[in-house]
Amino acid sequence: MKTIREVLTDGTSFLRNSNTANETPFLDVLILLAYTLNISKEVLLASYPDKIEEKDENIFNNFLEKRIYGYPVSYIVNTKEFYGLNFYVDENVLIPRPDSETLVEEAITILKEFPTKKKILDLCTGSGALAIALKHSLPELNVICSDLSAEAVEVCKKNCISILGEELLIIEADLFSTIKWKFDMIITNPPYLTDIETDLMMKKNWPEPGMALRAGEDGLDFIRRIITDSPDYMEKNAYLLIESSIDQTESIKLLLDSGKFYNTRIVKDLSGRNRVTIGQRV
Repeated sequence: MKTIREVLTDGTSFLRNSNTANETPFLDVLILLAYTLNISKEVLLASYPDKIEEKDENIFNNFLEKRIYGYPVSYIVNTKEFYGLNFYVDENVLIPRPDSETLVEEAITILKEFPTKKKILDLCTGSGALAIALKHSLPELNVICSDLSAEAVEVCKKNCISILGEELLIIEADLFSTIKWKFDMIITNPPYLTDIETDLMMKKNWPEPGMALRAGEDGLDFIRRIITDSPDYMEKNAYLLIESSIDQTESIKLLLDSGKFYNTRIVKDLSGRNRVTIGQRV
């Protein structure tokens, strides 16, 4: 039987030398082996001399094969950490990215400055990462989630229970189609890839749901609809926060400036790239 150190070393070399573009081979192997053995990464690192059973090594090797073919670690272990919280994820939802924490941070800053603003809508909620992180940080908020995908709604419910201990109101809807209220803030990380970008990813058997990616010829189909329709669902001076790709933020700001919004601005992520565009309803 191999030791944990040997399995980690061999697995890391296997990933590093594969044709898959993998920037974090050791971390991936660490997560997959810890998941296989049902222990934390910290315990695993403290167990280098321990032997690993052959059946566990076989399970781990199967996970490694999936990873080599581009299957995300988060889908294999059905978990992704976001804003210090562990979210359940599967192929029905996008995997939360660290860049999205920029939107959460900005929303918290605004809401702390204006504590009377408490009613929040998260459009295209997916796993519920944005909404749940916000509610977890500011429990007094009234947060409502919306997503077109019935499967995503179920994932969001699961995360609400596991992280918050209660369900938020989660609506299955095409953006505002069944929304009946006005909000102090709307947050969203909508689909924003172009059709060409999405088609390329699908041809590569990208496992994330295409409906959560595809947004028309220029990737702004959903964002245009949100900017056009959202004022009808916003209180006066309410905030709209939109996450997008870095090359879309200037176009989004122009759309906000030409609509019913003022005080528009762009917020950079931790890497210094444009990430979130914000406007206030007039």
